[in-house]
Amino acid sequence: MDKKRVIAIDLGASSGRVISAALENGRLEFDEIHRFANEGIHVGGRFYTDILYVYREIITGLKEAVRRGGTIESAAVDSWGVDFALLDGQGELMCNPYHYRDEQAAGMIEEAEGIFGKRGLFMLTGVQDMWYNSVYQIQGIRRRNPGLLERAECFLMIPDILGYFLTGNRTVEYTSASTTQMYDLRRREWSEPIGSKLGLNVKLFPEVVMTGAFKGNFCPRAKRMIGLPDGKEIRLTAAAGHDSASAAYGVPAKEKNYIFISSGTWSVIGKILDEPLITKEIYDRGYSNEGAAFGKIKLVKSIMGMWLIQELRKCWKNQGRETGYAFLTEESRKAAAFSHMINVDDELFVAPVDMEDSINQYCIRTKQTVMKHQGEFYRTVMESLAFKYREAIQDLENIAGERVDTIYLLGGAIQDQEFCKYIANVTGKCVSAGPVEATAVGNALIQMKALGFLEDGDEYVRIIREAFNIRHYEPEETEVWNRMYERYKAVTAQKAAE
Repeated sequence: MDKKRVIAIDLGASSGRVISAALENGRLEFDEIHRFANEGIHVGGRFYTDILYVYREIITGLKEAVRRGGTIESAAVDSWGVDFALLDGQGELMCNPYHYRDEQAAGMIEEAEGIFGKRGLFMLTGVQDMWYNSVYQIQGIRRRNPGLLERAECFLMIPDILGYFLTGNRTVEYTSASTTQMYDLRRREWSEPIGSKLGLNVKLFPEVVMTGAFKGNFCPRAKRMIGLPDGKEIRLTAAAGHDSASAAYGVPAKEKNYIFISSGTWSVIGKILDEPLITKEIYDRGYSNEGAAFGKIKLVKSIMGMWLIQELRKCWKNQGRETGYAFLTEESRKAAAFSHMINVDDELFVAPVDMEDSINQYCIRTKQTVMKHQGEFYRTVMESLAFKYREAIQDLENIAGERVDTIYLLGGAIQDQEFCKYIANVTGKCVSAGPVEATAVGNALIQMKALGFLEDGDEYVRIIREAFNIRHYEPEETEVWNRMYERYKAVTAQKAAE
């Protein structure tokens, strides 16, 4: 087979990447072309994603990809879910997209319950009530600045607004649409009852296209900006626009019954289903149905994840202290095991001014001593995150009525080998760790499948396993971890009861 090259544009909550993926004779080559920071920006009391800055950085990466030569068959964009942009009647961007951590959605879950009833939105969509969902952002905008929605004529998710900039076409990809809590996963369409009760014009929401769909060729201006020669085209393919859905497609699992953890800013724990599970039990356990690649469903729970470590590093950087991961993991090894325990999903950690101070506030409230050393903070977060994973995995196994032997761990957190051991130890299961860039891998493989370069199944699992270093961790010291898990439940229940 001739070399087939695609470009995966992968946007996370803290950074963005433009990655070249090439398939030749059944082997995958992966090359990061451009990386840039992506942390949002506070302006005038609001918190935004600077979408034009992001687009400029994408153009920079694409320009470098073109400069390196060779045919680019396709490009695709994935990002975090829930955030969106609005276009006016002239097709112009009305404002920078609000970041999901903006405060305007505060109190909107309760307001929605007054309209739809308890679990009402969940029963219509299959999506859990989460404070950051698009529907609550829209309610917040309607309360605070109703004229914005009245003037808007098109709603696009983050990957889709960037696709619009590149092609001029307006569509929303299935997995991204599913995160809004306004999309009916049973019917695979925008929910008319939700739009009607919120007073939204149905024309605001464009066509939803399936993963792998053709979203258009790059427009003439985009082609000029990246230096694409005359007569050349690059197609934009719909990746699984929601990054965790692209990551889930990059799981190197041969068995059908498995659980994956995509561990980045957020930790997403779940499994792939054919149809949504929309029941009171699913809602009460905090699980959500979301779109997975090519029309499948992810039954998932979202946990705060590496956000706490990212925010701690910001604190330490401001204090002029060392923040490198190699340093922090080494300091963590020196710290005492199980000295402190926290619920990583506590509201104190959602949007703190100072994460170090917030963690110590939690410790005081739960009658633990305050921490001083970086290694203590780091180890506490990672041990507590592993405990939280066990909680979620046990719930998921009970829901599915099936036990699994292996957990597939994906994303940047796998680079901390001690953390991988923690997860194996506390769950009593083998941990298969890798690939690190699972989201970009899934993005690229979706494009290759859509273009007919490969099929599902053993072929793509083999390709991933041969292209990346997949490490395996077996459980050890399980009795100690089981005892500490009981202590963790007691500590975190103490906070919940207050």
